[in-house]
Amino acid sequence: MKVYLIACESFNLMKSEIDKLVPPNSYVIKYDLRQSALDDVLSEASYFSLTNEQKYIIVKGASFFKTTKSEDEDGSKETKKLENYLKSPNDNTTIIFASYEMPDKRKKLFKLINNENNYIEIPTLNKKELTYKTIELLKNHGYSIAYDTASYIVDNSYVNYDILIGEINKILVLLPKGEINLENIKDIISTSISNKTFNYINAIITKDLKTAINAIDSFEKLKIDPIVVVISLAKEMQIYLNLKQGITPKDIQKNYGKEDWMIKNYLNHLNDFSEKELKKIIITLNNYDLGLKSGAIDKAVALDLLALELCD
Repeated sequence: MKVYLIACESFNLMKSEIDKLVPPNSYVIKYDLRQSALDDVLSEASYFSLTNEQKYIIVKGASFFKTTKSEDEDGSKETKKLENYLKSPNDNTTIIFASYEMPDKRKKLFKLINNENNYIEIPTLNKKELTYKTIELLKNHGYSIAYDTASYIVDNSYVNYDILIGEINKILVLLPKGEINLENIKDIISTSISNKTFNYINAIITKDLKTAINAIDSFEKLKIDPIVVVISLAKEMQIYLNLKQGITPKDIQKNYGKEDWMIKNYLNHLNDFSEKELKKIIITLNNYDLGLKSGAIDKAVALDLLALELCD
């Protein structure tokens, strides 16, 4: 049997790829290296069953495939043990490392797996690809949909395949088969309140003033309370500050219930702020929260003022 490494940013695409490698009704064991040790995985993989049963071990959370600042990781005891296992793997065991980040292809461990043609990389789908994928998936279930309407679904799924699948599943449940139009979709796709709040918060984080103002335009119509938006943004900035102060992504996931793709988004923008800036922003948000609740700040203009201040 083999040792595979699959790199993919999507949970659903990852699952589909794993399903191709693991036959139905197989004996499957799952590990998460953020909670378990690699030694546990290798011990299980090396165990020989008296019945020669084929075993599949799926491993998430392996950090040793990623680029690291330290050069010591390639020489770590755990990595060496895995390298040794690769030289003489158990014929009855298949290990599948599922990585939601792209590996460092310069690393010895990656090369050992890649040399056996056991590395599978699934590229992230862009907006155009996701739009055509939406059309294809709905067509397979008896629906027809225009490109622009499919594009609307993709936009409201944050151009994220996993969120998109959730939206498509809602359509399959709530709409009869046949032609789908934009009006049908607007009643089903993720609540506008959630989308607009997310768009505003993300725009503030990326300092995209135009997008932030566009999101605000619909807040009054949707009856979104500015206090809710300010509190939500403060929570997001607190997560960035926690990461800056050394709290691990693993602990952030555990404490805040964040998905892998969300953690990746935090890490992508983490260097956009200094610790000092984050503290200043959180103080600003607390002041806005207090001002809104006390009536010192007008709700009608609060989010506009905040966007101007934070996107400067």
